[in-house]
Amino acid sequence: MNEKAAPSAEPMAGQAAERPYVIYGLDPSYFTQKVLGFFRYKEIPHEYRWKTLTAAPEVEKRAGTKLIPVVVTPEREWLWDSTPIAFEMDRRFPDSALLPPIDTHPVLHIAGRILEDFFDEWPTRQAVHFRWMMDTGVYTSGTEIALNQIGLPGDAKPDAEGEEMVYKLREMLKAWGLDVCRNVGADRRHVEEMEGEFIRLMQLIAQHGEWEDFLLGPRPSLPDFALEGALIGHFLRDPIPARLIERHAAGVADYATRLRQARASTASPWPQEDVFAETLAPLLQYVGLTFHTFLRANRKALAEDREWLAIDIGYGTTRMKVRKYAEKTRRMTAEAIASLPEDARRRVEDALEPLGVLDVYLD
Repeated sequence: MNEKAAPSAEPMAGQAAERPYVIYGLDPSYFTQKVLGFFRYKEIPHEYRWKTLTAAPEVEKRAGTKLIPVVVTPEREWLWDSTPIAFEMDRRFPDSALLPPIDTHPVLHIAGRILEDFFDEWPTRQAVHFRWMMDTGVYTSGTEIALNQIGLPGDAKPDAEGEEMVYKLREMLKAWGLDVCRNVGADRRHVEEMEGEFIRLMQLIAQHGEWEDFLLGPRPSLPDFALEGALIGHFLRDPIPARLIERHAAGVADYATRLRQARASTASPWPQEDVFAETLAPLLQYVGLTFHTFLRANRKALAEDREWLAIDIGYGTTRMKVRKYAEKTRRMTAEAIASLPEDARRRVEDALEPLGVLDVYLD
């Protein structure tokens, strides 16, 4: 599965086409695909544009960031960071909310936030590993990114001058990617961990997908779109993870197809009961054993003003840089839990504490 989104307006059923939102990003991008996914699902009129080398200076000046994607609202506000963008779109389009209401479904709401924290922060290590540590990833997606940056689709055949530019851009991207891999403990010293944990995660997702259409039940939610960003931006796009999914967890591709076809106007309602399927429990336990091990070490390292941390999730010591943003999102989820009424908080604790995914937000 290797779909390429062209930089053009996508008409949305039942929506006015005047002054659409504009999304700047790149096709093989984790968070670009996440944002495109929930804009498509929410049926928000939008125009997708590549963040080309020509456009980049103005986009970065107005948005105040080099990160992608960037969303420009019809009021010409410049937004970045996929989770705040999602919450802002829910504020503007509440009928297609991406999380179950916290007042009626606190268990599903908090489970959704925990899963989104995970998919936003942890599989990114495997994503950069398979892309920048593997020659096939560098060549295929590195080339596609470079082509987008000069304003061409990923399957374009540029002339000799364009080929030279693509080569130079790809080499620059590779150098950047290798640094990222070292910083997140995903370089060649961690091949066994990256492949083993990736297969394990994909199998858990595929097993859950045999019983439920989406992570929290019959309706897509915010963590589904974080996962879509990983799958469409990286894992079903880059050759090695795509082959591993085909070999070990073929159902993941079916899940991705369901998600891309889902639209809020025809989606099922949230489940009446505030419970998740039993098949989600192993995935949540996996989150607790891996990502939450990192969150604890990350919080401690930040408190001690250290730049690096070390953890062991079963493959020996992995050293990586601390992440301030991961602590920020941990605190946001912790605040959501702390704000719950006593009865709702007790329900959340009863459902999530036995799975080992709550204590990192409570201490």
